[in-house]
Amino acid sequence: LAAQGGCEAQLKAHVEGNLNVGNSKQYLINIASQCVPYIGYPRTLNALRCIQEGYTAWEAKQ
Repeated sequence: LAAQGGCEAQLKAHVEGNLNVGNSKQYLINIASQCVPYIGYPRTLNALRCIQEGYTAWEAKQ
């Protein structure tokens, strides 16, 4: 989803789902950071923003 671009809403939903099954925010950040050579810096920044927004939404529901 991060590589496609334009899927920010879906990416945020997947972030929340990952947090629900026990993955940490740091784990998701590490994964997104490893994508830089493959999807480029701008899309990686978008993914990191989605992780933050998804985490904030998930945390508000807890």
